[in-house]
Amino acid sequence: MTTRHDIEARLDRSLANQVQVPKLDRRFDAAVWARIEAESSKSLAAPAMPRKSAAERWLFASNVIGFAVTALLVLYFGARMFMGVEVDLPVMPALLPELTGGTMQLAGWCIAITAIAFGLLLTPRGRRLRSEIAALY
Repeated sequence: MTTRHDIEARLDRSLANQVQVPKLDRRFDAAVWARIEAESSKSLAAPAMPRKSAAERWLFASNVIGFAVTALLVLYFGARMFMGVEVDLPVMPALLPELTGGTMQLAGWCIAITAIAFGLLLTPRGRRLRSEIAALY
């Protein structure tokens, strides 16, 4: 009576006789190591720089503009403070006295509405609205 172990041993011998496996020598090992070294040196030589997204570029541009404006203001007011030189720059263009009050009130309302709208866009519903608008484009 043949046992399961005997059947498996015969199948293993039959398979070993049917499949001819080439003997691998040191040349094969050397070729594998040469390929590994070539791939690692290629990845070290030219690292792939990922392309920046549009949002990253806009954020960088706005930061550069912000830093430039800040530096100019620090230089201007620092020079005025330390040099004692008064430079008279008109803050607002000359308007008629009747229009100045109305213009300032309108500018205040525009700034307030813009600030509230910007703040609302940062809420969860605003984020959802922005994502829906972005999906349209």
